Amino acid sequence: MHVKWSSGRDVAASLFILLGLAVPFVPVPGDRETQMEVRFHTSGMAAPHVFSTQTQHSICAVMSTALAFEDPRTGEYTRISCED
Repeated sequence: MHVKWSSGRDVAASLFILLGLAVPFVPVPGDRETQMEVRFHTSGMAAPHVFSTQTQHSICAVMSTALAFEDPRTGEYTRISCED
């Protein structure tokens, strides 16, 4: 049985990807805690659901951009707001 080892380039690429995924969750100097409110509605729901939590403003900003979704055809949506 022959074992193939990863090349230095593969290891460097993997490390770069992992660091890129971790950046939004690294504390930012001067960041503040904020109230994050999530509103969502799916086709199986009679009414929209809402929940909120406390998180850092930078995390809330990333999530509100990354998870924004609306489908006018079905009425499904996800909205995240960051309240100070």
